Amino acid sequence: MSLEVLTIMHSEEAPAVAAKQREELVRRVASSVTFEKSPRLRAFFLHVCRCARENKSEEATEPQIAIYVYGRQPGYNPNDDNIVRSQARMLRMKLEHHFANEGKDEPVIITIPKGQYLPIFETRSKEPQLQPPQDTPRKLEPAEEKPHRFPLVLALGAGLFLLGVGWFSYQRFASRNTTAPLSLMAPATTSHSRQNETEPQMNSPLVPSASDAGATRIAAGRMKGTYLDPWGRRWESDRYFEGGVSQPGPLHLFPPVADENLYSSIREAVSDNIMVPQSQREFHYNIPIAPGVYELKLYFADPLRMLDGDGKEKAQDAQNLRHLQVELNGRPLLADFDPVSDAGSAAVDIRVFKDVRPAADGKVHLGFRSDWGRAFVSGLELTQGSPGKLEPIRIWTRQGNFVDANGTRWSGDKYFIDGRTYTYVNPETGPRVPDLYTGERHGNFSYAIPVAPGSYTVKLHFLESFFSPLIPAAHCHGAGCRVFDVTCNGIMLLQDFDIVRVAPGAFQPVVREFHGLHPNGQGKLLLSFSPKVNYAEVRAIEVIDEAK
Repeated sequence: MSLEVLTIMHSEEAPAVAAKQREELVRRVASSVTFEKSPRLRAFFLHVCRCARENKSEEATEPQIAIYVYGRQPGYNPNDDNIVRSQARMLRMKLEHHFANEGKDEPVIITIPKGQYLPIFETRSKEPQLQPPQDTPRKLEPAEEKPHRFPLVLALGAGLFLLGVGWFSYQRFASRNTTAPLSLMAPATTSHSRQNETEPQMNSPLVPSASDAGATRIAAGRMKGTYLDPWGRRWESDRYFEGGVSQPGPLHLFPPVADENLYSSIREAVSDNIMVPQSQREFHYNIPIAPGVYELKLYFADPLRMLDGDGKEKAQDAQNLRHLQVELNGRPLLADFDPVSDAGSAAVDIRVFKDVRPAADGKVHLGFRSDWGRAFVSGLELTQGSPGKLEPIRIWTRQGNFVDANGTRWSGDKYFIDGRTYTYVNPETGPRVPDLYTGERHGNFSYAIPVAPGSYTVKLHFLESFFSPLIPAAHCHGAGCRVFDVTCNGIMLLQDFDIVRVAPGAFQPVVREFHGLHPNGQGKLLLSFSPKVNYAEVRAIEVIDEAK
């Protein structure tokens, strides 16, 4: 599709005509059946279109939309009330639905890209017809067919040759990845750039997870096909189950998560009615696995968390709508478990268990039973572990995995709640930072890192590359430009923390280490980064089990 930003209405060719056509399209969409029962979403839509038409982008920010459309008072804080973000998500869905149905014949469609509120006009391109219609087949004559075969064979041969060269190159590269740092980002020539969370995946191969050998990952309810997640891990379609039914997962997840694919389906009990047979109120997984010690992760994304069908926020959230029991090899694992309550402000919930071993029959048996509300699960993961302790958790704030110069493996960004990402691209000349520190999550955000009961060491990695005196474009330079607090489950780790003030020099990393931290009642190390001056930030996080 060719993109035309709505603000650029006055085209050089026919400014008045272009503007009028777009205004008429906006009116048609606003008066359509799509928005008939959604007056607030219609007002939202018309407001941002007006801002674009009048070139008033300053009135299309989250606080201004809240004031103009939703009647919030001046001084509205988006961190305390996410109505604009949640409604923007619904507006995007409404527009997509409209142009796929009632507006399917419109030559131009309107979208609102994630991360902004100003709409975009997209010319609807016609898909090329790849073959003649079936009712008018065209048979090639031999003289006509012959000249096309050789180029096709030549192209296939060239493709196979290139694949072979690529595979050989990858094998050479992978064999040396413990002696040189590996970054999944393509080199760039600019010295200072911003990227949001939709940082594009590069063509470089993903660094396999250290725990991939012998791992079993199941996307519950997924009936066909496997897929690779953002960290290069393979998830199999649903298998080894007994009972239950496949159901769709949440249509949208908010706050955003690193991997939405995993949560696109669930396996759910048939019923929670105590009058039906027990077999309809539960389901099981019997997973064959090699002898050894494993870590188990259970993933939950409850479709009940979604907004109602009209795009309105529910009067109450989805807590206390279902409770379930989970058993491992016949013993209780989770009792009276409410996944929505357990997730808190996160869109999904993840629970982790260590020291998991197969039963005598060589299988891991997991049972999910309805208490009230039907039992469900979104995904299951078994990875090789160590007796008595969790494997180290290391996260850097960029997509894709990473191996540093010391051979230490870091997972791509995950477990975050809110915040945005920023990427520092090392220039050819000028300040350079270690590869591990080229990504940053910033804002008012948290990390809910799932762990098993125990005591943990947490290492936080920081680096200031934005408010440095070496960045002329920064509106503030040096100490005092960024000040924030960091807590873990309510315990203050860093207060009035200023990276520049404690760093040994410009563009130098700062690492802070904390011991004896314990998960909260939901099995999480909830690390909260709260800004006081400008935004909080972090570059990487390590969590080490202190068990001997």
